[in-house]
Amino acid sequence: MTKAKTKGRKLAERRRRAMLAAAPEGLPELAPVPRRYQTGRKVTADRDPQRTVLKARCAHMGKDDTKENRRMMKMAMMGDQAGQAIAIGAAGPKEAQRLWQAFTALDAADEVYHRRILGRSRHAKCGKVEFMPERFEARPDDKPSYRTEDQKDAAAVKAWTQWHGAVGHLASHEQSAIWDGVYLRGELQRGGVLTTMGSAFVQALRILSAVCATKGLI
Repeated sequence: MTKAKTKGRKLAERRRRAMLAAAPEGLPELAPVPRRYQTGRKVTADRDPQRTVLKARCAHMGKDDTKENRRMMKMAMMGDQAGQAIAIGAAGPKEAQRLWQAFTALDAADEVYHRRILGRSRHAKCGKVEFMPERFEARPDDKPSYRTEDQKDAAAVKAWTQWHGAVGHLASHEQSAIWDGVYLRGELQRGGVLTTMGSAFVQALRILSAVCATKGLI
């Protein structure tokens, strides 16, 4: 606890002085009442929010909180449950990167189609925050698009059609496994070990990436 007086302690002292000033002369002063608990408490928190996130990812993946593991958790795929399943089930870093590229392209095409064409989110929302659609600032790495709204809508439909056509080349159970990973219909990994759904998702994603390579989607 710091030595500085809190607002509550200052207010209590002012009230006590006011009571003493209003009390008749000759009356003894009341004895102070000892507090059972301190008025303040020390809260220790990690000052680096990134470290907190990386520690949580390590725990979610069933790994120790070490410098090497935290460095690995900085990868983009480690921030997504599907990416975590890919990292666990892939044969090596090259395959993991290829599968992650296929997944992110499919996921982006599906998300843009839902947002621009269907006009709704893919996931349930508990609340809605109104905001202005215009952008108020730009970053140096931004890539502005000069396409019209109709051109953007046409591109969204084209990408969605191409990717759904690629998924259509898979068997029915493989298609279900792909969409289970896209819509997160269940746990894909638990404590660093693939679940049954996660194993099926990674295996189906291998087949989908091969199909996409022949079609030039990735």
